[in-house]
Amino acid sequence: MKKIFKEIESASLSVEKASADAMKVTEKAIRPMRNSFIRRFPVLSMLIVTFGVGATFYGVERILMKIEWLNDRPFFIFLIGITILAVFGKLYKKLE
Repeated sequence: MKKIFKEIESASLSVEKASADAMKVTEKAIRPMRNSFIRRFPVLSMLIVTFGVGATFYGVERILMKIEWLNDRPFFIFLIGITILAVFGKLYKKLE
């Protein structure tokens, strides 16, 4: 049984190392293109990011409005949002 666990652990470590190496190679290849795109097209990059953020907010709003109980109580939506931010803020502090 221990032999099987050692083999699984060895295999998972080799997969982890291979994926980390692949990520490094990919990042090294993509970084110049990404930086070049942002420098060459700053307005287009800003518009794409703005559209993404706006679409996300609008999508979340539409999802929340489908829940009738929350639709009638916007204060609860606000409290849920503040609670989520507080919980993740504390989690972020713990992870540092």
